[in-house]
Amino acid sequence: MIRILILLTGILYADVFDGYTLYTSGNPYTTYLIDNDLNVINQWDNECQPASMGYLQPDSTLIYPCKQDDIILDGVAASGGRIIQYDWDGTILWDWQCDWEYQLHHDIEPTNGGTILALAMEDIDGFRPDVVLEIEPSGMYGANLVWTWKVSEHMGGLNDSHKFYEDADYNQMDWNHFNAISLNNGEISLSSRNWSEVYVIGWDWGNGDILHRWGNPQNYGNGTEEDRILFAQHGVNQIPNGYPGEGNYILFNNMNIPGEQEGSSIVMEFNIDSGDVVWTFENGFYGAKQSGAFRLLNGNTFVTVAGDGGMFEVTHDGMVVWEHSEEGVVRAQKYSIDYLNIFGDVNGDGTINILDVVVVVNYILDGLYIDNADVNGDSYVNVLDVVILVGDILNVL
Repeated sequence: MIRILILLTGILYADVFDGYTLYTSGNPYTTYLIDNDLNVINQWDNECQPASMGYLQPDSTLIYPCKQDDIILDGVAASGGRIIQYDWDGTILWDWQCDWEYQLHHDIEPTNGGTILALAMEDIDGFRPDVVLEIEPSGMYGANLVWTWKVSEHMGGLNDSHKFYEDADYNQMDWNHFNAISLNNGEISLSSRNWSEVYVIGWDWGNGDILHRWGNPQNYGNGTEEDRILFAQHGVNQIPNGYPGEGNYILFNNMNIPGEQEGSSIVMEFNIDSGDVVWTFENGFYGAKQSGAFRLLNGNTFVTVAGDGGMFEVTHDGMVVWEHSEEGVVRAQKYSIDYLNIFGDVNGDGTINILDVVVVVNYILDGLYIDNADVNGDSYVNVLDVVILVGDILNVL
């Protein structure tokens, strides 16, 4: 009974990270931002199926990858091709559908420079290796291709660890099946489901060859199946500077082992230079597809188990301190309370409610101005902001 209650409503313990969780539910495709008490801070209603997870930006906009109307290449797993940017109120700021020769799929990664890195696939006479595109939004519906990195330009012999083995016996129609991309310190991390391996390449620097790789050394003639660590993993990302474990990588090892119907997935943190696994967590959960893991600033790890839509936060000692389940969630992320400048959250408690209305009224009476109280962005704090704020609280605007 207690377990059921936890899954339905979420539960908090003393060590939970103070932040907001962002996830997209199954059909209808609604993206929610919730606090630790499951209060909905904001939501965005989407008309298209997510390719992976959405990305919240510090300016309170949402960048959402989803399936485009007219697919470029048929049969591509987790097809994307459409990227939408919403403002906090759900107004579409940018809505682009790819009409290039590439089929976007799975994950994207917004950069600090306003561009977006995206996973894609090209077709070379029936051979379909993966591609990384850097996309620059242009106008309301357009985009410019800024930079391209192609697996097909970095292929070589078996014993070259900096190349993809050109005769590797993987599905020619889905050769790499990249499923995650992240950017940190000028380096791009990539996850390949079919090769059960992760890679690090330079972003727009170096010769584009593989800088580091990890998880399945038989792919470059440096081991056997017994040396393999990863099995159809997802969600690789480097732990940011200032976080516990900084510089290490973390991922969700799905453990889709050939010949086994269902296994037990493992969250893994590893040092890509030494090759050592430095931390793991497993407790019987299993995600056959997507899923992911992120290190939080307090040392906890936020995990998504795709399939049952399970999201949970676990301490370094293995204690689950928060969890919530929502059907259809494939990957989610948690942001710190101070990540956003939320207009309307005047008292800074992470929630917009009647207390914020009181504070705004006091600002009006005292003739004071504060950015978060200027809800409509007209550079004035007045009764119009109070009306909009009350409407948001009542969810009628």
